[in-house]
Amino acid sequence: MVRFETTLLDKFVNGAFAGKRKIGRPLKSMIRNRGTEGWVELVFNPRNRFEQYISQALRFVNPYLFYVTYRFHVEKARESGMRVEDVYNNKFHKEPYILHHVYAQYFHPDTLNERVRNVAFYRRTRTIFKGFRVPDWAQSDNHEGWQVDSYSREAWDNAIHDLEAEMTPYPYNNRRQEPNPLQIFRFEFLMGGHGSRLFYNEVPQLSWRAQKGHLTEGNDEREKDRILFSFTHANQDRDLLFGMDTTTPEGQAEFKAEYEALCEMAPEIIKKEDMILPHEMAPSVTTEPHFRRVWQHYREWTFKSALDKAIAAGTISESDAALFDQFVGMSGTPTFNLFILISQGKLSYLEHDEGYQATCRVLKGLGMDAIEWSDRTAAPAEEQFWNQFDCVFELTEVDMRKSLPDFVIDEGNRA
Repeated sequence: MVRFETTLLDKFVNGAFAGKRKIGRPLKSMIRNRGTEGWVELVFNPRNRFEQYISQALRFVNPYLFYVTYRFHVEKARESGMRVEDVYNNKFHKEPYILHHVYAQYFHPDTLNERVRNVAFYRRTRTIFKGFRVPDWAQSDNHEGWQVDSYSREAWDNAIHDLEAEMTPYPYNNRRQEPNPLQIFRFEFLMGGHGSRLFYNEVPQLSWRAQKGHLTEGNDEREKDRILFSFTHANQDRDLLFGMDTTTPEGQAEFKAEYEALCEMAPEIIKKEDMILPHEMAPSVTTEPHFRRVWQHYREWTFKSALDKAIAAGTISESDAALFDQFVGMSGTPTFNLFILISQGKLSYLEHDEGYQATCRVLKGLGMDAIEWSDRTAAPAEEQFWNQFDCVFELTEVDMRKSLPDFVIDEGNRA
């Protein structure tokens, strides 16, 4: 029997139109795409002549597009009392039930109840009083204090990606539309669905269109395999490449000009005081669960090593270290929850506790006395502490791999 995969017809179709299919290691259903990040790179870092033309067109049209669309979105958000973020995400009166289920699985019930209350307050009142507008005192950004929470957005994107990666592949791009035959004529359905592969164990044909951006630099096969198959790095977000050398005065001026232009177009989302030059940003750490457990071990080992060095140098007294150890639990799995609650004033009656005072002196000796807690994010306070710890001690994945033999003694665990 002639195998269809080897016939002349199959070679012609695959060679001329689809690229010859290759069987490889199985992958999850959906490969993470760059999304808006790919478009940002397209504008700031075009990689060929065609992308340069698109970049110039987008740069020209963006101010007018923001004026016509974004300004209207902000106005509708103010009218309904929602954050600008909620205009683009989590519209609880419109989403399919599966997204309600995902939100319930990944978020604390309070966040869901709070958002549902905001929507209900607006919609119920507007049903009775036509033209009702939510007053300033009831605006979400006023009583919650933020417009966009990158921590929540990352958690939501990861939740959606996990859902897509494990679910049965869907044949079209848009998951929000009901199975109405008329929806076939929507433009986003064109060239969508399984554009990069047909089977789980097929090597995907990566393209800008399918992934909404470049996943790799050039045609580096090793980088491609790392992004697709690596236990640690596969299915992870890529860092933005702005294509500007911000270590030079010229590059800094160029980046600042671009950033300030975006601030003028979207002042509610992008703040001038939040600008950080790309070369000053800490390298992103993968969110892969197994890696994050090892990363937490590395954090704790680094903390204990720095504490031992400070005691040996006389910067921190042994009595303070002993009280700190007892207060935080450094001999086991350290937890700073009690310290955080006292620092935030929630347990202010414990401020004169010897353990708390010793902890403050120890953190000051380690250069961590300027920790800031933010209530404008869904990130737990202890996670905020460790994220700032990463910045103070400049922890990187490269250094962690070098130090791995020091804090993971068992060879089986190290592997």
